[in-house]
Amino acid sequence: MQDNDFWIGQEQIPVDFSLLLTYHNDEDYWYAPGEYALRVYTVDTLNTNFARPCFALGEHKFDPEMEDVSGAIENTLHELLDSGATPEDVYRIMGLVQESELSPETKEADSYLPIDLGYCIDGNIVSYEAVPEGVATVPENVDYPRYAEAMESHVPLPIATQIAKHDFSHGQADILMEAARNPHVSPETLETIADKTLSSGKMQSLLDIASVGKNPLDFRNMDEQTLKAAVSVLFHGGKDLPVTELDLAQLRSVDLALMDGASPAEAMRAAEKSASAEPEAPAASLASEARDAKAARTELDSQSETKDAPTRAEKADGSL
Repeated sequence: MQDNDFWIGQEQIPVDFSLLLTYHNDEDYWYAPGEYALRVYTVDTLNTNFARPCFALGEHKFDPEMEDVSGAIENTLHELLDSGATPEDVYRIMGLVQESELSPETKEADSYLPIDLGYCIDGNIVSYEAVPEGVATVPENVDYPRYAEAMESHVPLPIATQIAKHDFSHGQADILMEAARNPHVSPETLETIADKTLSSGKMQSLLDIASVGKNPLDFRNMDEQTLKAAVSVLFHGGKDLPVTELDLAQLRSVDLALMDGASPAEAMRAAEKSASAEPEAPAASLASEARDAKAARTELDSQSETKDAPTRAEKADGSL
């Protein structure tokens, strides 16, 4: 029987938190017990038909009963946020909410526990216990070394967890880690790129666009072929051109002009002339076909008149 009052199984521990615990406790990507131990606590306002478990990082050297509970929870909050966790992650794992979300009645009754950074526990802690180390391990189907690699690249916790759970292909994961290491890629941009429905090629193109200072969100609806053409234009000096307003043919025209040494303005004018000339081509063709048809009819009429005209003999016969 476990020490805790209610059973905590591995399936109840959030995978991302198990990964983070292991990451902080090991060296060289192999599990080795370190300074942190997993704690589980409950809050009275979160207990309905059953006790909802919340988790924190305690310390191996302390017995849970002797531990500074609020200090452990505060430290865990910092570890999560520093790893790129979202407020939703903080609530899901720790049960913490923003003080600004509390009702006026709760604030007036002072029935909450401030933690740090505007986070608090809405209610009172009713239990705080150790989770056996045999339970607090990473599930077997999770790629922990890949997770550790992502964390070393400063990939935010939610995306690193997706990588560990094989939500991204190997190629997609490599691009995301490259993006996280790129100083030009903001967290918002990384989130835009981290869409598992995108192909590796499209993800790479969006990363390339972010690398030259453009917002990849503006390019996201382009098909992969057009996106590659847009990237080529940007890399060949067309950064300040209205790339998102050009179609594939125009992008290729601009790109060729840039590679031939034209200035961005010259390349753009050439593309605009090409685009304006394209609608006239069918009209010119139709006009030419009409002229040819008219000439053909004239020739046929001429031949018909010649054929139907009376010969000299016929005229002579007609005059007698």
